[in-house]
Amino acid sequence: MRFTRSLAVRKASVQAARGMTLLEIMVVIAIIGIVMTSIGVGVVGYLNKAKVSSCKSQLANIANAVQMYALDGDYPSTLQVLTEGAGAPLKPKQLKDPWGQDFAYAYPAQDKSREFDLCSKGPDKREGSEDDICHE
Repeated sequence: MRFTRSLAVRKASVQAARGMTLLEIMVVIAIIGIVMTSIGVGVVGYLNKAKVSSCKSQLANIANAVQMYALDGDYPSTLQVLTEGAGAPLKPKQLKDPWGQDFAYAYPAQDKSREFDLCSKGPDKREGSEDDICHE
């Protein structure tokens, strides 16, 4: 009697430990993929918004440095002038936008209502497209 009960218990535990089927594993992997895709799309959207916000902040900082420079005389011919010498208001790495491109600076401005133009090419890295970010 003892031998039969022990054999039945062992047989039941072997069947329970058999594991998951291939179909169950594929369903779990598909669910994980869907969840990771939705999280990834959300994170990328926030990352792009953060870069645009950072770019606007950088443009304001550079514009302030240009205007401070102009208080001593005329506007700078290039942005690199703002990084030269002791006590320079900017560092060379501050002249790159979040996408690694140089900011576009022009003095005098094309629009006569401003003194100078200061823009980033934006996420697509092409000048003159609708995603350009400019200092107003």
